[in-house]
Amino acid sequence: MNSSKRSLTFEQALAEGRKVGARRADDPALMALFCAETLQYVVGAVSPQLVWEGAQAQGLRTKDLVRLCATDVLAVSALMWAETGGA
Repeated sequence: MNSSKRSLTFEQALAEGRKVGARRADDPALMALFCAETLQYVVGAVSPQLVWEGAQAQGLRTKDLVRLCATDVLAVSALMWAETGGA
């Protein structure tokens, strides 16, 4: 099941998160909610989708991304340019 969740797109994960809510969302959906609704307030001018894709490609969990936002905003920004391995 976890491998199928990793193949979700940002839009699919976000839709899933909005459907079930943050409390019941799996980690990719929870991260999509965080990226879409909070990330730019915390970090600034970044693309929620590109940060989510980079974080997923790097194997980060939501708690890792939140910690990174609090400690190294440049690393969060760099996630936008991480290799995602996708098309």
